[in-house]
Amino acid sequence: MSDGEMEEKELTYLCALSRIFLFKPSLVNGILTAGLLNDIFEGPDTLLRELFCEDKEAAEKIRDPALLEQTAADLKWMRGKEVSVLEITNERYPRLLKECPDAPPVLYYIGKAELNPSRSISMVGTRLASCYGKESCRNLADYFAKNGYRPMIVSGLAYGIDINVHRSALEFGMETVGVLPCGIDRIYPALHRDTAVRMTASGGIITEFPRGTPPLKINFIKRNRIIAGLTQGLVVVESRIKGGAMSTVEFACGYGRDVFAVPGRMGDVNSYGCNYLISKNIARICNHPSVIPEALNWQTEEFVEIKGQRELFSSQEKEKEKILLSLSDNSGTDVDAICSKTGLPLETVAVILLELELEGRIVPVRGNSYCLRR
Repeated sequence: MSDGEMEEKELTYLCALSRIFLFKPSLVNGILTAGLLNDIFEGPDTLLRELFCEDKEAAEKIRDPALLEQTAADLKWMRGKEVSVLEITNERYPRLLKECPDAPPVLYYIGKAELNPSRSISMVGTRLASCYGKESCRNLADYFAKNGYRPMIVSGLAYGIDINVHRSALEFGMETVGVLPCGIDRIYPALHRDTAVRMTASGGIITEFPRGTPPLKINFIKRNRIIAGLTQGLVVVESRIKGGAMSTVEFACGYGRDVFAVPGRMGDVNSYGCNYLISKNIARICNHPSVIPEALNWQTEEFVEIKGQRELFSSQEKEKEKILLSLSDNSGTDVDAICSKTGLPLETVAVILLELELEGRIVPVRGNSYCLRR
Protein backbone atom coordinates (compact mmCIF):
# COMPACT_ATOMS: atom_id res chain seq x y z
CA MET A 1 0.00 0.00 0.00
CA SER A 2 1.44 3.39 -1.03
CA ASP A 3 1.90 6.28 1.40
CA GLY A 4 -0.99 8.09 -0.30
CA GLU A 5 -3.27 5.11 0.08
CA MET A 6 -2.24 4.75 3.73
CA GLU A 7 -3.00 8.40 4.43
CA GLU A 8 -6.39 8.09 2.69
CA LYS A 9 -7.27 5.02 4.72
CA GLU A 10 -6.34 6.67 8.03
CA LEU A 11 -8.25 9.82 7.11
CA THR A 12 -11.31 7.70 6.34
CA TYR A 13 -10.94 5.94 9.69
CA LEU A 14 -10.61 9.24 11.55
CA CYS A 15 -13.65 10.81 9.85
CA ALA A 16 -15.68 7.68 10.51
CA LEU A 17 -14.71 7.59 14.18
CA SER A 18 -15.46 11.30 14.53
CA ARG A 19 -18.93 10.71 13.10
CA ILE A 20 -19.66 8.06 15.76
CA PHE A 21 -18.23 10.09 18.64
CA LEU A 22 -19.28 13.51 17.41
CA PHE A 23 -19.95 14.69 20.96
CA LYS A 24 -16.82 13.09 22.43
CA PRO A 25 -13.92 14.76 20.59
CA SER A 26 -11.50 14.12 23.46
CA LEU A 27 -12.08 10.39 23.13
CA VAL A 28 -11.24 10.42 19.42
CA ASN A 29 -8.17 12.58 19.97
CA GLY A 30 -7.02 10.20 22.71
CA ILE A 31 -7.31 7.23 20.35
CA LEU A 32 -5.37 9.15 17.70
CA THR A 33 -2.62 10.13 20.15
CA ALA A 34 -2.31 6.56 21.43
CA GLY A 35 -1.82 5.26 17.88
CA LEU A 36 -4.87 3.01 18.05
CA LEU A 37 -6.78 4.39 15.06
CA ASN A 38 -5.95 1.53 12.67
CA ASP A 39 -6.39 -1.07 15.40
CA ILE A 40 -9.90 0.18 16.11
CA PHE A 41 -11.01 -0.75 12.59
CA GLU A 42 -8.60 -3.57 11.74
CA GLY A 43 -7.91 -5.16 15.13
CA PRO A 44 -9.74 -8.01 16.84
CA ASP A 45 -13.18 -7.64 18.40
CA THR A 46 -11.62 -8.16 21.80
CA LEU A 47 -9.93 -4.76 21.51
CA LEU A 48 -13.26 -3.08 20.78
CA ARG A 49 -14.85 -4.80 23.74
CA GLU A 50 -11.97 -3.66 25.92
CA LEU A 51 -12.10 -0.06 24.75
CA PHE A 52 -15.87 0.32 24.50
CA CYS A 53 -17.10 -2.13 27.08
CA GLU A 54 -19.82 0.30 28.15
CA ASP A 55 -20.81 1.30 24.63
CA LYS A 56 -21.77 -1.78 22.65
CA GLU A 57 -23.68 0.35 20.15
CA ALA A 58 -20.48 2.23 19.19
CA ALA A 59 -18.60 -1.04 18.70
CA GLU A 60 -21.37 -2.32 16.43
CA LYS A 61 -21.27 0.87 14.36
CA ILE A 62 -17.50 0.58 13.92
CA ARG A 63 -17.88 -2.95 12.57
CA ASP A 64 -20.72 -1.96 10.23
CA PRO A 65 -19.31 -1.77 6.64
CA ALA A 66 -21.83 0.97 5.83
CA LEU A 67 -19.92 3.39 8.08
CA LEU A 68 -16.72 3.33 6.02
CA GLU A 69 -18.69 3.27 2.76
CA GLN A 70 -20.58 6.42 3.78
CA THR A 71 -17.39 8.14 4.96
CA ALA A 72 -15.53 7.31 1.74
CA ALA A 73 -18.46 8.69 -0.27
CA ASP A 74 -18.40 11.88 1.81
CA LEU A 75 -14.68 12.38 1.22
CA LYS A 76 -15.12 11.86 -2.53
CA TRP A 77 -17.95 14.40 -2.58
CA MET A 78 -15.83 16.94 -0.69
CA ARG A 79 -12.95 16.67 -3.12
CA GLY A 80 -15.34 17.39 -5.95
CA LYS A 81 -16.55 20.50 -4.11
CA GLU A 82 -13.03 21.67 -3.14
CA VAL A 83 -13.72 21.14 0.57
CA SER A 84 -10.57 20.71 2.66
CA VAL A 85 -10.62 17.98 5.31
CA LEU A 86 -8.32 19.11 8.13
CA GLU A 87 -7.44 16.44 10.66
CA ILE A 88 -6.04 17.69 13.95
CA THR A 89 -2.52 16.55 12.96
CA ASN A 90 -2.65 18.57 9.72
CA GLU A 91 -0.33 21.62 9.66
CA ARG A 92 -3.20 23.73 8.27
CA TYR A 93 -5.41 22.92 11.26
CA PRO A 94 -5.98 26.08 13.39
CA ARG A 95 -3.27 26.11 16.08
CA LEU A 96 -5.31 28.10 18.60
CA LEU A 97 -8.20 25.67 18.33
CA LYS A 98 -5.84 22.71 18.62
CA GLU A 99 -4.79 23.96 22.06
CA CYS A 100 -8.36 23.55 23.36
CA PRO A 101 -9.03 20.32 25.29
CA ASP A 102 -12.19 19.59 23.28
CA ALA A 103 -10.82 20.47 19.83
CA PRO A 104 -12.60 18.71 16.94
CA PRO A 105 -10.54 15.80 15.54
CA VAL A 106 -11.60 16.83 12.02
CA LEU A 107 -12.72 20.08 10.41
CA TYR A 108 -14.40 20.49 7.03
CA TYR A 109 -13.43 23.78 5.41
CA ILE A 110 -14.05 25.61 2.17
CA GLY A 111 -12.46 28.99 1.56
CA LYS A 112 -9.29 30.98 0.96
CA ALA A 113 -8.45 32.32 4.41
CA GLU A 114 -5.35 31.14 6.23
CA LEU A 115 -6.65 29.66 9.49
CA ASN A 116 -3.45 30.53 11.38
CA PRO A 117 -3.26 34.31 10.90
CA SER A 118 -1.21 36.66 13.06
CA ARG A 119 -4.36 38.53 14.12
CA SER A 120 -7.83 37.12 14.67
CA ILE A 121 -11.00 38.03 16.54
CA SER A 122 -14.45 36.48 16.98
CA MET A 123 -17.51 38.70 17.17
CA VAL A 124 -20.96 37.49 18.24
CA GLY A 125 -24.28 38.77 19.51
CA THR A 126 -28.04 38.63 19.55
CA ARG A 127 -30.20 37.60 16.62
CA LEU A 128 -32.38 40.65 17.41
CA ALA A 129 -29.74 43.20 16.52
CA SER A 130 -30.60 46.89 16.90
CA CYS A 131 -29.38 49.72 14.69
CA TYR A 132 -26.79 50.46 17.37
CA GLY A 133 -25.53 46.86 17.33
CA LYS A 134 -25.30 46.77 13.54
CA GLU A 135 -23.50 50.10 13.49
CA SER A 136 -21.06 48.84 16.13
CA CYS A 137 -20.17 45.87 13.91
CA ARG A 138 -19.43 48.20 11.03
CA ASN A 139 -17.44 50.66 13.13
CA LEU A 140 -15.23 47.91 14.55
CA ALA A 141 -14.53 46.48 11.09
CA ASP A 142 -13.91 49.96 9.71
CA TYR A 143 -11.40 50.73 12.46
CA PHE A 144 -9.52 47.43 12.04
CA ALA A 145 -9.22 47.95 8.29
CA LYS A 146 -8.27 51.62 8.29
CA ASN A 147 -5.63 51.20 10.99
CA GLY A 148 -3.84 48.34 9.24
CA TYR A 149 -4.80 45.49 11.61
CA ARG A 150 -7.06 43.55 9.23
CA PRO A 151 -7.66 40.47 11.43
CA MET A 152 -9.45 37.32 10.39
CA ILE A 153 -12.96 37.89 11.77
CA VAL A 154 -14.99 34.87 12.88
CA SER A 155 -18.71 34.57 13.64
CA GLY A 156 -21.60 32.12 13.29
CA LEU A 157 -23.44 33.31 10.14
CA ALA A 158 -26.65 33.58 12.20
CA TYR A 159 -29.31 36.29 11.99
CA GLY A 160 -28.64 39.63 13.66
CA ILE A 161 -25.17 40.52 14.87
CA ASP A 162 -23.40 37.50 13.32
CA ILE A 163 -24.37 38.19 9.72
CA ASN A 164 -23.64 41.90 10.18
CA VAL A 165 -20.17 40.98 11.44
CA HIS A 166 -19.49 38.99 8.26
CA ARG A 167 -20.93 41.62 5.95
CA SER A 168 -18.98 44.40 7.65
CA ALA A 169 -15.75 42.44 7.27
CA LEU A 170 -16.47 41.88 3.58
CA GLU A 171 -17.32 45.56 3.09
CA PHE A 172 -13.89 46.59 4.36
CA GLY A 173 -11.98 43.86 2.51
CA MET A 174 -11.11 41.58 5.42
CA GLU A 175 -11.16 37.79 5.66
CA THR A 176 -14.13 36.44 7.56
CA VAL A 177 -14.91 32.84 8.52
CA GLY A 178 -18.35 31.48 9.41
CA VAL A 179 -18.71 28.46 11.70
CA LEU A 180 -21.70 26.28 10.81
CA PRO A 181 -23.96 24.26 13.15
CA CYS A 182 -24.53 21.70 10.37
CA GLY A 183 -22.76 19.87 7.57
CA ILE A 184 -20.63 21.72 5.02
CA ASP A 185 -23.15 20.73 2.31
CA ARG A 186 -25.76 23.19 3.57
CA ILE A 187 -25.88 26.80 4.72
CA TYR A 188 -27.87 27.75 7.78
CA PRO A 189 -29.81 29.93 7.66
CA ALA A 190 -30.41 29.47 3.91
CA LEU A 191 -31.23 33.18 3.60
CA HIS A 192 -27.53 33.94 4.13
CA ARG A 193 -26.30 31.73 1.31
CA ASP A 194 -25.24 34.64 -0.94
CA THR A 195 -23.11 36.11 1.85
CA ALA A 196 -21.60 32.68 2.55
CA VAL A 197 -20.63 32.30 -1.11
CA ARG A 198 -18.90 35.69 -1.00
CA MET A 199 -17.11 34.65 2.17
CA THR A 200 -15.57 31.58 0.55
CA ALA A 201 -13.83 33.87 -1.95
CA SER A 202 -12.23 36.03 0.75
CA GLY A 203 -12.58 34.03 3.93
CA GLY A 204 -14.30 30.72 4.46
CA ILE A 205 -16.95 28.43 5.93
CA ILE A 206 -15.99 25.75 8.45
CA THR A 207 -17.67 23.02 10.49
CA GLU A 208 -16.91 19.87 12.44
CA PHE A 209 -20.20 18.24 11.44
CA PRO A 210 -20.20 15.53 8.74
CA ARG A 211 -21.98 16.02 5.45
CA GLY A 212 -25.73 15.72 5.82
CA THR A 213 -25.86 16.84 9.48
CA PRO A 214 -28.92 19.07 10.07
CA PRO A 215 -28.76 22.22 12.27
CA LEU A 216 -30.05 20.61 15.46
CA LYS A 217 -30.41 22.78 18.56
CA ILE A 218 -27.56 21.06 20.42
CA ASN A 219 -25.23 21.72 17.48
CA PHE A 220 -25.38 25.48 18.03
CA ILE A 221 -23.86 25.22 21.52
CA LYS A 222 -21.24 22.78 20.24
CA ARG A 223 -20.49 25.18 17.36
CA ASN A 224 -19.96 28.09 19.76
CA ARG A 225 -16.85 26.49 21.28
CA ILE A 226 -15.21 26.57 17.84
CA ILE A 227 -16.06 30.26 17.41
CA ALA A 228 -14.39 30.91 20.78
CA GLY A 229 -11.39 28.67 20.16
CA LEU A 230 -10.47 29.76 16.64
CA THR A 231 -9.28 33.26 17.56
CA GLN A 232 -7.24 35.32 20.02
CA GLY A 233 -10.25 37.04 21.55
CA LEU A 234 -14.02 37.40 21.57
CA VAL A 235 -16.16 40.53 21.24
CA VAL A 236 -19.79 40.47 22.37
CA VAL A 237 -21.35 43.27 20.36
CA GLU A 238 -24.91 43.10 21.66
CA SER A 239 -26.54 40.35 23.73
CA ARG A 240 -29.35 39.57 26.09
CA ILE A 241 -28.55 38.04 29.48
CA LYS A 242 -29.14 34.54 28.07
CA GLY A 243 -28.38 33.17 24.64
CA GLY A 244 -25.77 31.76 22.33
CA ALA A 245 -23.40 34.70 22.71
CA MET A 246 -23.20 34.15 26.46
CA SER A 247 -22.40 30.45 25.99
CA THR A 248 -19.60 31.47 23.63
CA VAL A 249 -18.26 33.72 26.40
CA GLU A 250 -18.14 30.71 28.75
CA PHE A 251 -16.08 28.75 26.24
CA ALA A 252 -13.77 31.72 25.61
CA CYS A 253 -13.13 32.16 29.34
CA GLY A 254 -12.43 28.45 29.67
CA TYR A 255 -9.85 28.67 26.88
CA GLY A 256 -8.17 31.71 28.41
CA ARG A 257 -9.22 34.06 25.62
CA ASP A 258 -9.62 37.82 26.08
CA VAL A 259 -13.29 38.80 26.15
CA PHE A 260 -14.61 42.25 25.23
CA ALA A 261 -18.13 43.67 25.38
CA VAL A 262 -19.60 46.75 23.72
CA PRO A 263 -21.56 48.68 26.38
CA GLY A 264 -25.24 49.35 25.79
CA ARG A 265 -27.93 51.71 27.04
CA MET A 266 -29.42 51.21 30.49
CA GLY A 267 -32.74 49.42 30.22
CA ASP A 268 -32.01 48.01 26.76
CA VAL A 269 -32.64 44.25 27.05
CA ASN A 270 -30.46 43.61 24.00
CA SER A 271 -27.50 44.96 25.97
CA TYR A 272 -28.19 43.35 29.35
CA GLY A 273 -25.66 40.63 28.58
CA CYS A 274 -22.88 43.03 27.58
CA ASN A 275 -23.45 45.30 30.57
CA TYR A 276 -23.52 42.29 32.90
CA LEU A 277 -20.21 40.96 31.55
CA ILE A 278 -18.60 44.37 32.04
CA SER A 279 -20.03 44.84 35.55
CA LYS A 280 -18.71 41.45 36.66
CA ASN A 281 -15.27 42.05 35.11
CA ILE A 282 -15.77 39.05 32.85
CA ALA A 283 -15.27 41.24 29.79
CA ARG A 284 -13.29 44.39 29.15
CA ILE A 285 -15.40 47.38 28.20
CA CYS A 286 -15.03 48.09 24.50
CA ASN A 287 -15.90 51.79 24.46
CA HIS A 288 -13.53 52.33 21.55
CA PRO A 289 -12.25 49.88 18.91
CA SER A 290 -8.62 50.58 19.91
CA VAL A 291 -9.17 48.64 23.15
CA ILE A 292 -9.00 45.35 21.25
CA PRO A 293 -5.66 45.65 19.36
CA GLU A 294 -4.04 47.17 22.44
CA ALA A 295 -5.12 44.27 24.66
CA LEU A 296 -4.16 41.63 22.09
CA ASN A 297 -0.87 43.36 21.25
CA TRP A 298 -1.59 43.44 17.53
CA GLN A 299 1.03 44.93 15.26
CA THR A 300 -0.27 46.79 12.22
CA GLU A 301 0.53 45.67 8.69
CA GLU A 302 1.28 49.25 7.73
CA PHE A 303 0.49 52.76 8.82
CA VAL A 304 -2.77 53.96 7.37
CA GLU A 305 -3.72 57.63 7.51
CA ILE A 306 -7.22 57.94 8.94
CA LYS A 307 -9.51 60.46 7.32
CA GLY A 308 -13.05 60.82 8.52
CA GLN A 309 -12.56 57.87 10.91
CA ARG A 310 -15.81 56.44 12.27
CA GLU A 311 -15.61 55.97 16.03
CA LEU A 312 -17.67 53.69 18.20
CA PHE A 313 -18.65 56.73 20.24
CA SER A 314 -19.11 60.09 18.50
CA SER A 315 -17.07 63.11 19.54
CA GLN A 316 -18.98 65.70 17.51
CA GLU A 317 -20.05 68.26 20.08
CA LYS A 318 -22.40 70.13 17.76
CA GLU A 319 -24.53 67.01 17.29
CA LYS A 320 -24.53 66.45 21.05
CA GLU A 321 -25.77 69.98 21.64
CA LYS A 322 -28.56 69.53 19.09
CA ILE A 323 -29.76 66.45 20.92
CA LEU A 324 -29.51 68.07 24.36
CA LEU A 325 -31.54 71.05 23.16
CA SER A 326 -34.24 68.71 21.85
CA LEU A 327 -34.76 67.14 25.29
CA SER A 328 -37.00 68.30 28.13
CA ASP A 329 -36.05 68.66 31.77
CA ASN A 330 -39.21 66.99 33.02
CA SER A 331 -40.93 64.84 30.40
CA GLY A 332 -39.26 62.35 28.10
CA THR A 333 -38.66 62.80 24.39
CA ASP A 334 -38.70 59.62 22.29
CA VAL A 335 -35.97 58.77 19.82
CA ASP A 336 -38.13 59.37 16.73
CA ALA A 337 -38.93 62.88 17.97
CA ILE A 338 -35.24 63.56 18.64
CA CYS A 339 -34.40 62.54 15.07
CA SER A 340 -37.16 64.78 13.74
CA LYS A 341 -36.10 67.81 15.82
CA THR A 342 -32.35 67.49 15.12
CA GLY A 343 -32.46 66.21 11.56
CA LEU A 344 -29.91 63.54 12.51
CA PRO A 345 -30.15 59.90 11.33
CA LEU A 346 -31.27 57.23 13.79
CA GLU A 347 -27.85 55.52 13.84
CA THR A 348 -26.10 58.74 14.87
CA VAL A 349 -28.74 59.60 17.48
CA ALA A 350 -28.53 56.13 19.05
CA VAL A 351 -24.76 56.31 19.47
CA ILE A 352 -24.75 59.87 20.88
CA LEU A 353 -27.60 59.10 23.29
CA LEU A 354 -25.57 56.23 24.71
CA GLU A 355 -22.53 58.46 25.12
CA LEU A 356 -24.56 61.18 26.83
CA GLU A 357 -26.11 58.60 29.13
CA LEU A 358 -22.69 57.24 30.09
CA GLU A 359 -21.54 60.82 30.75
CA GLY A 360 -24.48 61.24 33.13
CA ARG A 361 -26.04 64.12 31.20
CA ILE A 362 -29.30 62.37 30.26
CA VAL A 363 -31.44 59.57 31.69
CA PRO A 364 -33.78 57.07 29.99
CA VAL A 365 -37.45 57.27 30.95
CA ARG A 366 -40.53 55.34 29.84
CA GLY A 367 -40.26 53.30 26.66
CA ASN A 368 -37.58 54.56 24.29
CA SER A 369 -37.53 58.13 25.61
CA TYR A 370 -34.91 60.34 27.30
CA CYS A 371 -34.80 63.51 29.37
CA LEU A 372 -32.11 65.76 30.81
CA ARG A 373 -30.66 64.73 34.14
CA ARG A 374 -31.87 67.16 36.82
